[in-house]
Amino acid sequence: MNIPRILVLDDLFGRNVPEGRNADRENLCAHFLWQDATGDAAAKASRQRVLKPTAEAVFARGQTPIVSPVGATVENDLDGSLAAVREGWTHALTQGKPPWAMLLLDLCFYTGRVTEESHRRTPGMPEGRPGDDDPRGYFGLTLLDAIHREFPELPIFILSSKPREEVSLEFSRRGALGFIARDDLQGPERLAAALWQHGLLPDPAGEVVGNSLPVLLALREARRAVRHRGNLLIRGERGSGKELLASYAHRVSVDAEGRADLPLVTVNSAVLRTDLFASELFGIEPKTASGVAGKIGLVEAADGGDLFLDEIADMPPEAQATVLRVLQERRVTRIGARRSQAVDVRFLAATNADLEGDPRRIRADLLDRLRLGGTLWLPPLRARKTDIPLLTERFVREAEARHAGTRRREITPEAMDRLLDQEWPGNIRELRTCLFDAVSRHADVEYLVPSHLRIGAESAGALPARPRAQPAERTENVPSARAVVNLSTLLAMHDAVRFDPADIAAWSGCLPDMQQAHAWLLARCLHAALDATRRRTPEHPEGVLQIHPAVKLIIGDTGLSASKAADVVKRLLRPLEDELEGELREALNIALRLRPRSPKAAGTRR
Repeated sequence: MNIPRILVLDDLFGRNVPEGRNADRENLCAHFLWQDATGDAAAKASRQRVLKPTAEAVFARGQTPIVSPVGATVENDLDGSLAAVREGWTHALTQGKPPWAMLLLDLCFYTGRVTEESHRRTPGMPEGRPGDDDPRGYFGLTLLDAIHREFPELPIFILSSKPREEVSLEFSRRGALGFIARDDLQGPERLAAALWQHGLLPDPAGEVVGNSLPVLLALREARRAVRHRGNLLIRGERGSGKELLASYAHRVSVDAEGRADLPLVTVNSAVLRTDLFASELFGIEPKTASGVAGKIGLVEAADGGDLFLDEIADMPPEAQATVLRVLQERRVTRIGARRSQAVDVRFLAATNADLEGDPRRIRADLLDRLRLGGTLWLPPLRARKTDIPLLTERFVREAEARHAGTRRREITPEAMDRLLDQEWPGNIRELRTCLFDAVSRHADVEYLVPSHLRIGAESAGALPARPRAQPAERTENVPSARAVVNLSTLLAMHDAVRFDPADIAAWSGCLPDMQQAHAWLLARCLHAALDATRRRTPEHPEGVLQIHPAVKLIIGDTGLSASKAADVVKRLLRPLEDELEGELREALNIALRLRPRSPKAAGTRR
């Protein structure tokens, strides 16, 4: 069953009760139709079963102890709360599993001693301290700050019995996306709407395969964008799955409108030749000429639904002009017809072209209208490598089913490691081709091993590939601080590099490699500075990382402020964020704590 998995941080519902059952949690689950997936003593003691759950809920108290008998003292636990979030976020993402779809956070957490009286009122709950109920000091707001700082992409809603107006400004400032009153009779409907708009949800149909954060963010942006039926532009590299994202956008529109008969018509823009595009797009009126039958155009066929224009930048200029006219007038005229007819069509256009680098590929006025409802960015496969195991399983089974008599095989760890090591410039399409080729050539085996995989230039009929720049050797995915050549020699080598306009094949497509090599070079320099400026103490003889003195060292500016140093670290390491481990990952996290992403920057990253 493919349902969202949410985390609920709440002192009342997250506690375990000495008697076993947490009746408050059971009532909440019954109200919202949640299946308790916590796995703790309270979940095991519960006799409640939800037949059609809307979500799997995992509960955490955010306090110690989790079980508090009479006489126990209850204290708020910031570190334990962050660990609970981390368990279903960082760990899930690194293992290719869906992270928390959403976090629901309480505001007021009661602390202090569990007395006979407080236990009689609510088993396991303390009597509370005077500051617990003060909106200015709610522990939930402290948690919100810490969680949003460490997990800026995690959608957070407040779920509380406290008045919304007390904290409306504060929870908005601190990164929460909304508020649901605990006793709101429409709470389940409001939560469902919040999950649809803000939650991190995989494609339930499984067409867009992946649980990585970049994919989940792209799917969320698609759900948000389709609410108003504005034209959408989908951008991404070749083979990254733009048509699948268009199909997803269409499907969620159909689901939202409750109609299954809305059409999705796909057009390959490159095949709309100058002499044929009018008849293909707009159709032909019957009896226009002798022997000519009538024909419904593709735009008319998409009436009421969506028209997907694949690779819009390859459309001939004449066709672009006519599409622009349809977008402006919302009418089409068949060839040979005297009257135009109105159409209600949303255009979903896709391109892998560098529109900023070559604006002549597509008319500016057409581009503006095609992205009026928003632009969706689909990540390349190298930015979502945790999805490769899921994609590999899908494509291997699909290939086995396509070839009669093919044995089912197990994908060995060594083969998976080789697939994960590749950059996949052709993205998902290239991965699929590689796996189909391996299954086709080795039909009678029970294991997929590295020698079965022909990748890049190894594939049958492939042209010799341009030699790719190899990054300097790294140990445990951390750049070495030892330079192979000295700095002056390196700069002289840069000055000697030339790009011959007459020899395009020698440098075509080199920008990603150069950017990657440059980013790792700067990261190695920073790593050396971090090692050189460690602060060693008796408690930490191995040394504590300090980004401020490290950046001052490599820049040569002793007056540099700590905030500026954090900005430098973010600028150097952000391009490598998905690849960092160890000390460089720790340095980036320190910088982000000092200088958190602004809402504008976070939106740009998504």
